[in-house]
Amino acid sequence: MSNKIREMPPAEGGNLMETEADRDHLDAVLGNLPEVQVGHDLWQNDFHEFDVLDHTRDFVRQIATLSNDRNIRAAGWLHDIGKPVVATPKLDKAGKPMERQPGQPYHEFTDHEIVGEEMVKKMPAELFADLDLDQEKVASLVGCHYLPMKGIKAMRQTMNFVDFKTAFNQLSHTLDEASVTKEEILDMFVADKLAQGKFCTDREELFAIREALLDPAIEEADLLRLYDLQKQMYGNKE
Repeated sequence: MSNKIREMPPAEGGNLMETEADRDHLDAVLGNLPEVQVGHDLWQNDFHEFDVLDHTRDFVRQIATLSNDRNIRAAGWLHDIGKPVVATPKLDKAGKPMERQPGQPYHEFTDHEIVGEEMVKKMPAELFADLDLDQEKVASLVGCHYLPMKGIKAMRQTMNFVDFKTAFNQLSHTLDEASVTKEEILDMFVADKLAQGKFCTDREELFAIREALLDPAIEEADLLRLYDLQKQMYGNKE
């Protein structure tokens, strides 16, 4: 059996992994970094099946179905290294700490992607050079991986189709202005959401939004179908 990794369409300027051995070496190095391992037993919230470490491992599994770019895979390993740094207890409305079960508190991670980006920038350059990685790009991917969420929430909260189109176009513009490509950001974001495990209930919406944002000739009828899908999932607020 060939040890070639199955071919996937490369992202613009992509740096593809050639063999399984290449991939496995990258995984062994990055997956065992202390900044990654510290996510063990750090629980997120009731929208995540896994702790931060297992979420990261599942992210890497999910991103492999979307991209074979080595910088994106590396960013998958590093995308949540900011979480242990910024973690604070998640509180309920009464101000009491929330727990998955006794001894496993939930946490919040405000600005974890921004902190994570800076952490990647400060890592030894040799680490990235030895793995044939673009350190600056990996850092940017980490910093942008959560970027679509605000725009998607805005789309969900719109009261009519006109406002929905405005929110969609604003999100598209935001992604176009980012330091990495729209496709790369969306691949990172979708993998991140899928790595919520069994609590990811918006798969259909995620892939529909990804397809729409990557379509340079998106038509209003397609946006209307996406609008209807969101309203079916989250309620018609008109």
